[in-house]
Amino acid sequence: MPNANIRVLVVDANEHIRRLVATLLGALGITRIVEARTPAQAAALLTQAGVDLVIVDWVADPTEVILFTHRLRRGELGCERTPVLAMAATTHHAVLERAWEAGIDDVVAKPLSAIEIIQHSASLIEERRRAIADRNPAVAAQ
Repeated sequence: MPNANIRVLVVDANEHIRRLVATLLGALGITRIVEARTPAQAAALLTQAGVDLVIVDWVADPTEVILFTHRLRRGELGCERTPVLAMAATTHHAVLERAWEAGIDDVVAKPLSAIEIIQHSASLIEERRRAIADRNPAVAAQ
């Protein structure tokens, strides 16, 4: 799967985490990484240009992430179907339930596992590709 044109938005207050995630995405051939410190900053970036995946820190302020995700799902920030991967302190069922209710597609636990970030990101990107291809067969033929 060619990933040179895939664009990912990484939202985390910690620059080291953003760089780590960008490096891990590089293993998938993804080099177009946009970074934001906060969901508010991410919202401004999304209205300027679309992305294929959003990876967001759920740990710092879940309420801000929930509001960001609700705006995304309502189409206020671009494509409402853009997948969202949250990085949370735990994948306890209460956290997962709250995240899914907010519209988040998947959750990985911190401390981050390189394999989990790579696998979950690849899976969400592939699901999005299939959904786009199902809606527009001409795109799938390219």
